[in-house]
Amino acid sequence: EQQTLHVVGDLHGQYDDLLQIWELNGLPSEQNPYLFNGDFVDRGPHSLEVVLSLFAWKLVYPKSVLLARGNHETRSMSSMYGFKQQVVEKYGESMYETFCDAFDLL
Repeated sequence: EQQTLHVVGDLHGQYDDLLQIWELNGLPSEQNPYLFNGDFVDRGPHSLEVVLSLFAWKLVYPKSVLLARGNHETRSMSSMYGFKQQVVEKYGESMYETFCDAFDLL
């Protein structure tokens, strides 16, 4: 049986879009893999929810949830387009730096 790899790009903090993608295509699993092709954060109002959801699913299915770093997962872009502000307002500068360190590992 052939498996489908769902490729998702440019969520840009749109958590409702992420939920709709999962509703249409099913949640990630070993039988239902996803490639998230960067630009998880910035611009949209729910960047934290998007990136935390993706990281959580990556922990559950490390071989079936693939995360590629986009240009918005950099310090320069995320500080310009809103992700830094979202994180610092809720959790402080050190948490933002932790996210940047995690993005550097993608």
